[in-house]
Amino acid sequence: MKDYALSRAEAAEATGSLALLWQLIRNWRAKRAVERLDTLDDFLLHDIGVTRSEVRWAMGLPLTVNAALELEERSTRRRRGR
Repeated sequence: MKDYALSRAEAAEATGSLALLWQLIRNWRAKRAVERLDTLDDFLLHDIGVTRSEVRWAMGLPLTVNAALELEERSTRRRRGR
């Protein structure tokens, strides 16, 4: 029984590590998408609903955070006046 519990704990740890890896990959892809927004002109960014300073702020976020989601949340709060 002790071996089974140890085996389950190791499997859970491996699964958690794999989930963390996938999260980092998703966040890296989101950050690359945000970086592409920085190549657009200010008029296009305005049409999208973000400012260049918001895009650059999101580009500076760590990989532990999804930059695209944070950018969306920040720009939504700005537009709502919060």
